[in-house]
Amino acid sequence: MVRGVQELLAKRPGFLITIICCGFWFWLISPSAEEISFSTPMRRHSVTLPFMLGGFLFGLGAAINKGCSVSTISKLAKGQFHMFATLLGWIIGWCLLASTSIALSYSELSPVQSPSVTVMFILFILIAIIMFRIPVNRRPILLGIVLFGIIASLLTSLVPEWAPSQLLKDITAALIHGESSRWPSIQRYLIIASLVLGMALGAKKRLALSEFQLRPIQLAKHLIAGLIMGIGASLALGGNDSQLLIALPSFSPAGAVTIFSMVIGIITGMMLRKAKQRLTQPRVS
Repeated sequence: MVRGVQELLAKRPGFLITIICCGFWFWLISPSAEEISFSTPMRRHSVTLPFMLGGFLFGLGAAINKGCSVSTISKLAKGQFHMFATLLGWIIGWCLLASTSIALSYSELSPVQSPSVTVMFILFILIAIIMFRIPVNRRPILLGIVLFGIIASLLTSLVPEWAPSQLLKDITAALIHGESSRWPSIQRYLIIASLVLGMALGAKKRLALSEFQLRPIQLAKHLIAGLIMGIGASLALGGNDSQLLIALPSFSPAGAVTIFSMVIGIITGMMLRKAKQRLTQPRVS
């Protein structure tokens, strides 16, 4: 999503639109909600302040981190081991909010049943735009996002809580609240391990361990970014992976607002990074 927002600011919205639509392939794989038994609380919710604030904080942290949920794991798989600091910060952020006595209210809405015709129309328009309006040299990456959406939607229909942010959320619930039933199954750990392996094998370029440099300032930056992302994801009941793959396909108003808030947070983070660069650049006399 960070790259998607960068493309949006460059007046190329196709990348971000394709990402936002990637979870809707779920309805072509499982056309009826009655066939699915969700074991995750991220379904349809009405809009409340925690979703808006959480989305903004998550986007802000992602901009500082230069990557959101899945892209953090992708960079880690490519040998950028400082991303471990982001994951650690994320867990700390989850735990900080989970350990407070702040009362947060979430109003769950009734599920939407079989919106497959609407979804098919949306996805048909998306594919038509990619094939007939997007330049040839940009089509492969957008079609790659579509393929990711199809595979991720298939995985979501089989294991709804597979997403990395849901894994961290359940680990936090088990550690902080002592909910032993929330400990993720071995299957979910294997899915994430397979995700990392697939990313490592598919990477065009991977940083060798001998080339990796451990810089304290870099670790501190990513730890803080992960902390902000963790707090935001906790407020919004999930990171951008959960919002895109579960909340939006469920036609959740809260999910839509959270994604919008994430985009605003990412833009804000980019503006802060640019302001910092201008301040730190030496003046030429």
